[in-house]
This record gives sequence, C-alpha cells and structure tokens, in this order.
Amino acid sequence: MKENKVILRDYSKVIFMYPTLIISIIGWIIQAMLHIPLLVLEVLWVIMFFSNLFVVAFDFNPTQFIILMFVGLFLGAVIWFFILVPLETWIMSKSISFGFTVHFYILMTAILFFMFIIAILKVMFNYYIIERNELYHRIGIFARSERYAISNVSFDKDIPDIFEFLLFGAGSITFYPEGGRRLIKLNTVVRINKKEEKLNILLSKILVEANKD
Repeated sequence: MKENKVILRDYSKVIFMYPTLIISIIGWIIQAMLHIPLLVLEVLWVIMFFSNLFVVAFDFNPTQFIILMFVGLFLGAVIWFFILVPLETWIMSKSISFGFTVHFYILMTAILFFMFIIAILKVMFNYYIIERNELYHRIGIFARSERYAISNVSFDKDIPDIFEFLLFGAGSITFYPEGGRRLIKLNTVVRINKKEEKLNILLSKILVEANKD
C-alpha cells in the first residue's frame, strides 16, 4: 500500500444533522401523499431533531456514553410506561397533532440542505495536505497557504465524542509541527481511523528515508 499524501478536512458539526435531513425528506414525501398531519411521523421527526441537537451540543467519551446509555434506558422505560402510554391514549382520543404540514418538511429540508452545501464548500477550500516533505494548509479560493516541514511533525488522534464516531467515524487530530512549538487541531475529521492509518504509513516512510540519509 503506497501513501504519498494524506488530505485532512475539518468539517462543521452540522454534518451530524444528516439524520434529521433524511427524516425531513421522508416527511416531505409522505405528507405530500397524505395531505393530513401524521402524528407518528411528527413524533419521529421531533425525536430525531432532539437527538441530533444532543449530539452536536455535547461530547461524550466512551465511559460517559455507557453511563448515558444505561440512564437513558432506565428513564426511557419509566417515561414509556408512566407518561407516553397514557399520553398516547389521550392524544388519540383528542385527535391531537403538531400540525407539521408538507411546507414545514420542505422548509426544514431546504434549510438543512443549504447548511450541508455551505459546510462542504467550506472544506473544499480549507484543508490540510500532508506530503512526503511538508504539511501544507490550503486556505481560500485563491489558495493562500501555510507550509511546515514534515520531518519533525508529530500528531495525536482523539475520539472526544462517541456519538460523532458512530455517525461518521469522526474524531480529532492534533499536529505539532516545528518541534512542538505550534499546535494545529482539526476537531472533526471523518473516518478518523483510516486517516490515522494513512498518516502512520506516510510518516513511517519519511522516518525510514531520513535514517537512510
């Protein structure tokens, strides 16, 4: 396996809202066919939206994730038996709905899709390239750049949020160029384990070549 360069992009956390984008598109399609609010679909959308906001707003390491999972299961069971079941019976008897029309789902789809486009365009013109002789930071449409010698670069990988890792395999990478006198941190790198593998291969080759010289 030959790795001559590795490209790293630091994405906006808005990319973790993609499940809400998907449920909004599904809601758009279903609502356009039914023409009446569907409570089950509305509840699913609210749950997905809340879950996505939770992922974006907070970081949970593996230990915190396990604790949260058990707490969530316990609270979920309590809420289900003592709140949701009676509430569902009451809602069904009253024919209550949140009133999410097809226009609501279209609006949410458009907003989220627009945010995704901006996030993608941003990383298209702001990214790092690690090559055999340098670390290169490309910035902006007109390619303003920052360059660092790769011979003394080290890096750390971290997975600060298990939810982000589950959604996109995302984590953070911190580089220490110039012998550790600077710090470059990329907070949201997708497929972090694959990127780490490529970096290790590339930097190992550089070390071997340096020793030969």
